Amino acid sequence: MGEVFAGRYELIDPIASGGMGTVWRVLDRADGEVKAAKMLRQSDAAMLLRFVREQSLRIDHTHIVAPQSWAGVDDRVLFTMPLVAGGSVSMLIRQYGALPPRWVGRLADQTLQALEAVHAAGIVHRDVKPGNLLLEPTGRGVPHLRLTDFGIAVPTSEARLTHIAMVIGTPGYMAPEQALGADPAPSADIYALGMVMVEMLTATKVPREPGLLDIDALRTGEPDYDAVLDLAAAASAHDPADRPTAAQLRTHPAMHRLLALPPDPADPITIGDVFPPLPAQDPSTGVRTVESPTTAYSPSPTPVTPPPPPPPPPPATVQHPIAAPARAGVLAPLLLLLAGVVGLVISGWLLFA
Repeated sequence: MGEVFAGRYELIDPIASGGMGTVWRVLDRADGEVKAAKMLRQSDAAMLLRFVREQSLRIDHTHIVAPQSWAGVDDRVLFTMPLVAGGSVSMLIRQYGALPPRWVGRLADQTLQALEAVHAAGIVHRDVKPGNLLLEPTGRGVPHLRLTDFGIAVPTSEARLTHIAMVIGTPGYMAPEQALGADPAPSADIYALGMVMVEMLTATKVPREPGLLDIDALRTGEPDYDAVLDLAAAASAHDPADRPTAAQLRTHPAMHRLLALPPDPADPITIGDVFPPLPAQDPSTGVRTVESPTTAYSPSPTPVTPPPPPPPPPPATVQHPIAAPARAGVLAPLLLLLAGVVGLVISGWLLFA
């Protein structure tokens, strides 16, 4: 720990990882602020293109996390964004289970405000899900949500590079037409939010295949609960033309009802800072020591796979004194070949550097 990237960003600890790279908590030595920084190795052209696209999408809005700055060193590139320290809606559901209708209404309304700005800029997010809805640490007060991760966002005016439709998004939140490779459209983001509302209300993952969720079957007759389902049903209409825009959904009668609900004194939900204090810096070396990296913050949660069971003990024949030399005889030529290939690569790099 304590590496300073590009002479400016001190890497504190890794806070999330995914298919597009690793997210770090960093100290920006230029302004003294602690930020989040996404880092990617320049080894995958497609991922790097998405990385650059995300950096270019700067929408200044109170409910959006926008990139701030970037730097590149050797085969790595990094860009920073504000550190949203209250975790994500996904974490909130894991911690508290089903959220009260008042909370679902507030979080949905703030997401719609963000989407309204995104769509007005001619952009489709394409990955609205609980893990990409971050929360400021507001304690027991009114939540403050911020939409993040524009890695697969795309301008609606961008021309197709191929004639073959590509399916991009997260199963369960993709609209039916999106799953079939339709052109990106704001209505797909609205559908995704409908699925997110159901998940917040029930603390149950929505089906991975679109169209399998029967929202009417979830109704209980409780007015506030069913008001959330009214919003979700409108947002997730099968025909994109039947879905309201973000602005229209914010003026839906069910939304007015939910936003008017008073706070519940018995509500246990508290949004605190999920990060530990900044590690102390050794004055003699300038290095910060992190005893155990935090993994609490998770914009796009990576499933945790339990370790596999230990392998059964090898049969007695493997320990035969003749076996080891036989394996060594096979491995030696392979190691020599690998060393030769590495040598050629290094030589070529030095020649053309």
